[in-house]
Amino acid sequence: MIAPERGIRPHDAPGDGRAAEAAPAADPGCPFCPGHEAELPAIVTEIKSPHPPGWLARVVPNKYPVMQPAPAAAASAPPRHRIRPSYGLHEVVIESPRHDADLAFMGEAEIAAVAALYRHRFRALMARPKIGAVILFRNRGAAAGASLRHPHAQLVALAMRPPWLRAQAAWARHCGAATGGCVTCAEIDFEGTDGRRIVESTPSFVAFAPFAASRPCEIWLVPRHHQASFAEIEETVTAEFGVLLRNTLRRLAVARDNPSYNFVVDSFDAPRDAAVAHWRLRIAPNLATWGGFELGTELPINPSSPEADAALLRAATLDPRPRY
Repeated sequence: MIAPERGIRPHDAPGDGRAAEAAPAADPGCPFCPGHEAELPAIVTEIKSPHPPGWLARVVPNKYPVMQPAPAAAASAPPRHRIRPSYGLHEVVIESPRHDADLAFMGEAEIAAVAALYRHRFRALMARPKIGAVILFRNRGAAAGASLRHPHAQLVALAMRPPWLRAQAAWARHCGAATGGCVTCAEIDFEGTDGRRIVESTPSFVAFAPFAASRPCEIWLVPRHHQASFAEIEETVTAEFGVLLRNTLRRLAVARDNPSYNFVVDSFDAPRDAAVAHWRLRIAPNLATWGGFELGTELPINPSSPEADAALLRAATLDPRPRY
């Protein structure tokens, strides 16, 4: 994907660690802060609040999108190369009016609003014509690719199923043909019995370190009951999911000195994969760097034990007080 427009977006994201936490509640140079609405392309939707500035979280179009809802005609290319226009949509979930907010330390109403917008916009974008997949992701910290400090996540709707999701769906179908069921459901049962890699459980979801984690403190959040698509998450459990996500990120911040991280939702939608594919949210902290071996093999070397990481995160203090 070639998107030169991304190179001109503004940058102010901090690095890792406690020293990066100090920030003003509002930043006069931040387009996501209240009062700067004229700098936004539009406001798609928002969750209202009776308190100033009148909203808890909102969604806006990305001003520097990866994909274009009405792309220009594809330029000509040499015969050996194939190209196509970048049709799609790109939105930003502004997760708080406060510039210094942290998803890991939000209150109950705040995190419920964020989770509700994740669900709402994912479902809305998946319902658009010609959309094959929606990628919901969050970059926290400059080392994770974040350009702005103000807390936000992003959704990119693609007119195709990207290679990673196609490969994961094919793997799920292969395992399903061999076992007669969903491999992720079987993994949830196994992890629940084993217990060593479980970080936290709720009635509807579980957070655990995968058996073959690719990096230190990699954590997956998955629904206990089989669901192929994130769009299937019920409205009644959305807040529960948000609290588990917040708690997991808080454990990570406390246990590993507030590292940069990425998270992404792997979601499957093709009817042929519904019985065997199972959505998940993967949290990938930036606690290890790929070297030449990983680049040459795509086999990550994890210098940490998933069992020890899960124990470390379970033991982290869930201080209920926000840090802002």
